[in-house]
Amino acid sequence: MTSSSGLIALIGEIAAIVGVILLVCLGIDTVASELGYHLGIFCGGLRWTIVGAYNIGGICVMLGVVVWALSRFRSETGLGMILGGVLLAVFPTVIPHYLGLPSCIH
Repeated sequence: MTSSSGLIALIGEIAAIVGVILLVCLGIDTVASELGYHLGIFCGGLRWTIVGAYNIGGICVMLGVVVWALSRFRSETGLGMILGGVLLAVFPTVIPHYLGLPSCIH
């Protein structure tokens, strides 16, 4: 079987892109609030990010289960895909809490 390090790196890069997008949206909202405006870009970007992360995470989980089952439940790659998909789907819903913006999650 192939090594799971490339797959884990791919999932990590996707999560990093999601994080950077959310932090840029938060920065724009912070600058706008300092200037007296309320844009709500972070909450809007978060909705799109959650949809994308759920879809990509779900695909990773399903492919991971198939790979793991086809390898007779011995593949580290399959388990890595399952774990990475779950973490990718959960990441955007948890990050606003740690940034102090839980009001964006409904």
